[in-house]
Amino acid sequence: MSKRSLEEFRGGAQRSPDPDNNGILPIHDLLSPGEEEHGQSSGPTKKPRNFIATVACETCRLKKTRCDESRPRCGLCKSLGLECVYNERKSSKRDQSLTMIMSTLHRLETKLENIPTSILGDLQSLRSQIRTPADGLHTQASPAVNDSNQTSMLAAMGDNFTPAAAGDGDDFEFEENQTQPDSAGRISISFSQHGVILWPGARQILPKQLLAAYELLGKNYVIELESARPPLPMFTSHYPLQAGEHWLEELPLAMIRGLADAFFSVFNPSTPIMDKGFFFSFTLGSAIESGFGYNLESCLVLNVLALGCLAVLASQEGNYPLPGTLGHQFEPPEWMNVVYEEQPGLRFFNEARRRIGFLMCDNDIQSCQFYLLSSVYYSQIPRPMDAWAMIHRAATCCLSMLTNHNVNFDGWEGDMKSRVYWNCLMNETILVQELHLPSSGLSRLEEQVPIPKFIGFETTGYAATRYNSSSVVDDSYFQYHFLAQVAHRIILTRIRHSLYFYSDSGSFPLPAVNTELNHQLEQWRTNLPTAIQFTNPGTNSHTNTNTPYSSNNTPIDHSSLHPSPGSAASPIPNQTQLSSPRPRTTDPTRPLSPAVAVTDAMLKGRYMIARFHIGRPYLYKALRTPALLTDEDFEQVKSGLLNAMDWPITQGIFRKMKSCIPIRFAFCSQFFGQILLFYCIAHSPSPRLRETLPGGWERWVRVMLGFLEDCAVHSPAVAQDLELLRSLWPEH
Repeated sequence: MSKRSLEEFRGGAQRSPDPDNNGILPIHDLLSPGEEEHGQSSGPTKKPRNFIATVACETCRLKKTRCDESRPRCGLCKSLGLECVYNERKSSKRDQSLTMIMSTLHRLETKLENIPTSILGDLQSLRSQIRTPADGLHTQASPAVNDSNQTSMLAAMGDNFTPAAAGDGDDFEFEENQTQPDSAGRISISFSQHGVILWPGARQILPKQLLAAYELLGKNYVIELESARPPLPMFTSHYPLQAGEHWLEELPLAMIRGLADAFFSVFNPSTPIMDKGFFFSFTLGSAIESGFGYNLESCLVLNVLALGCLAVLASQEGNYPLPGTLGHQFEPPEWMNVVYEEQPGLRFFNEARRRIGFLMCDNDIQSCQFYLLSSVYYSQIPRPMDAWAMIHRAATCCLSMLTNHNVNFDGWEGDMKSRVYWNCLMNETILVQELHLPSSGLSRLEEQVPIPKFIGFETTGYAATRYNSSSVVDDSYFQYHFLAQVAHRIILTRIRHSLYFYSDSGSFPLPAVNTELNHQLEQWRTNLPTAIQFTNPGTNSHTNTNTPYSSNNTPIDHSSLHPSPGSAASPIPNQTQLSSPRPRTTDPTRPLSPAVAVTDAMLKGRYMIARFHIGRPYLYKALRTPALLTDEDFEQVKSGLLNAMDWPITQGIFRKMKSCIPIRFAFCSQFFGQILLFYCIAHSPSPRLRETLPGGWERWVRVMLGFLEDCAVHSPAVAQDLELLRSLWPEH
């Protein structure tokens, strides 16, 4: 077709651009290309588009005529005397979008209308609104934690267990110190211990020079100091020094295995991020075969070795034998010098940081494990802001793995995703609540992610290689500890969301809610499996009467982990008959291993932490309006102060074994607030309030100050906290 014929086919001659418009056709020509400049058409005038029926009847559709859509009969059917039939109109994408938008708006309106009464309604019906374990948390048996054991563990979590509210949620503003009461006359109380210095009642008692020093620092001084500190040194110290750039490839296998065994014996039991069978069967071999190349396996192994250095130091401090060695005390290995650095394990950690740069966008299980291990290392140093950054990155991996994907939680891979999820959520919650840091949104998945069943990698059909090592203590002992601490985190978050309110009328905190939360906490403690039960620390007993192993390291009978015959779930017979524990012949107060020391102390300490936080809103009330205190309020104040004393993580073996104390910055923050509270109660103008101080509280203040002194050399924020507190007790 020629150019002219093409122009004629288009309906007219091609127009030349207007020179005044830079060669572009006028806008009216673009909108009406068939019209001439002077209003005369070069062809037939284009008729306006006629009405098009949205839903034509069947007769008009067959005859291909326009239907006027009159009901019950259209004009054509009426004139022809035919039956008029309309088919149901299919909803268009536009209609579906509008429906979804309107539904979303309706749900938002409903939520906004229910906000003023939702919290109070939850408080009045905690038992009726929370699901029981049988409502969907019953899980299948696994090699490590079988079905009846799992049911027992869920029972230990309280008769109202649910994974909801286990994390911090997306209520960042809830943590801020609210100055104006809401519609119910309530003021929210910050859960952060650093927030105690902002309590109105505390500010009336604390010395003016302390408050003036705090005002100069600003309320976010902890975050600012920790964020401004220099990063870790980037220099890698080769081992040995003359080994050169390829020193990792020359590491003795005995050293690699020794450090890895130390990690799995000290840190992994209480923070079960890694699967020991998979690590020794695949991860370690892949890293060694690649010459510690730039892959995730190498990054994971290097982080394990870094934490292994801290684990070896902890064993030395506590005089515990290293895994796989003979004897009952620490014997330094030939490679002991590898752990001696200004920051133990930094040479391995720096090599891991060097390699992760090319892999930072991966979001699989191994990536999540790497960031969680990094957060554990930063927590041990301690560097809380660096630890939070790693937790946030791990949370991104969890969100990527668990959203928009079907996850089989009954398989090994799905169970590993559950393990890293709960590890990430629990550790994130601690920093978010204390420092008012923004949460990752990970808690939105609580209802979707079950608690882990600890499915062993052996069930996939692979046999462990020669690198696998036996543990001194059965893994199920630590698995129950982990599940119990997940349950405790749920209860602690319930305490925060339901009890941390105050009103000038004195009606808050609500006594009924307090009673319910205390009941749930006691149910959690008394229903723990036998092997990990402990006596109430309030009875002045700080040792676990149910020790997991005898003096000759005889494993516990697995039947002790099963429910009693009269319980809801009947015991499952053991596949292997194990000998019963015999009484210890050595010091009964000395834990069998560093991991046992950590898990026992954390479990017992978490119970005391919860009891303290239940009483803490009453301490707020006592300092703000002491005249409104009732007899029951005074008892709660006394209970809170009593449970703020002698936390196990500062007692016994931990006075020497400091390299494996977990979440040290969190404990420093707790002690900062507790020292302020003890000072305020001791200097209260109310004699009856001063009488609530427990015996030995001054000794405990000295212990807490000593703990802060140990950590101050590693953290500028803790050093600043200590400087503020020393103005209260200059003699200390």
